[in-house]
Amino acid sequence: MTANRPGVVDHTGVQFSIPEPVSLWRVLRRLVSLQRKLKTQERQFADKLRAALPAAVLAKQPYLSPKQLQRFTKYWQLALNVICENFYQLTGQELSEKEHKNILLLSLFMPLFDDLFDDRLLPYETITKLVTHPEQHTPSGETDQLVRELYIELLRGVPRRDLFIQHLLEGTHWEKESLKQLDEGISERDLYDITYNKSYYSLQLFYDTLDHYPPPPMQPMLYALAGLMQLVNDAFDVWKDTHNGIYTLPNLYRKYDELQQLFLDEMSFINQQLSQLSYNPTAKANFAITIHALHAMGWLSLQQLKQATTKISTMAELKTLSRKTLVCDMDTIPQLIKWARLVRRFSNYHHAQTPFSHNPNRPAFSAASQTSGTTTIASPIPAE
Repeated sequence: MTANRPGVVDHTGVQFSIPEPVSLWRVLRRLVSLQRKLKTQERQFADKLRAALPAAVLAKQPYLSPKQLQRFTKYWQLALNVICENFYQLTGQELSEKEHKNILLLSLFMPLFDDLFDDRLLPYETITKLVTHPEQHTPSGETDQLVRELYIELLRGVPRRDLFIQHLLEGTHWEKESLKQLDEGISERDLYDITYNKSYYSLQLFYDTLDHYPPPPMQPMLYALAGLMQLVNDAFDVWKDTHNGIYTLPNLYRKYDELQQLFLDEMSFINQQLSQLSYNPTAKANFAITIHALHAMGWLSLQQLKQATTKISTMAELKTLSRKTLVCDMDTIPQLIKWARLVRRFSNYHHAQTPFSHNPNRPAFSAASQTSGTTTIASPIPAE
């Protein structure tokens, strides 16, 4: 067991205990274990996918291109290792075969559902009708036909069907809002709202596939986690998004010092919330290492972007920079060493300042449970 050190007082006046520091050795063991698991999953994904897909989908999509396979594999690995299994390991649960299938199907469904918006395949009103009444939807193309079949199969298997539909409706709203990211005039505040809320409802959908849902005390922490996950993705995609005409916080506003401070605020908040949960200390340490492994990658990417764009003042100038200049390479030994050390630092990071006081654009968690115009959710948290 890991003993707790004397606590500190946060901005609310509540004292929280700080666990014993996570050692570099524990970080390395966890990261090596995760890396081995990822390699195994990459080899197994195609077979697992075929075993999980309903016959109607297999008949229409008998073969995935290497590019498609890679896209779905990465999505599934993030959902499984960082979101679902990480939560279950924290709480002492084990994923069932049915839950594994739900996670895999949703990992295929979500990227295809995004394509309905990104490729302008269906109008927003048609998409919302597909979400609420999938059996009545008449497909107009291959993608929405696959989306429909996968969605119907998911609704048969998820333990909280109504909540899943509500969260998907909220996610649909934020998908529509994300189309504003094609306009260079999008405000910084709108980008923060989209970044956090779109990611949060994606996170919720994966938790909806599980028999055991995250308890209410975890929800503010998960909102912070969702925001950072999307910011990490945006930081790594600066080169791609810039060339595709997609505007994000890292490529349009380029306030990298503010974003790094936000990372610190969010990680401190996550660690404080985690320290107050009554789970096994070792499980909490492993949970922290797993999520902060992602955050450390984002931090390194922001650091590289900050150094590469010191003389950049416009999007046109940013577009002239090479992919190598803007994309953080995580495969070199020196970078991996920096990464592991950062994971240890972030797993132990706490400060007692008011969370998010450095960034007034960061949306409050209460915004995540308000009505979006598509559906009203009195509370985003189901009763267990």
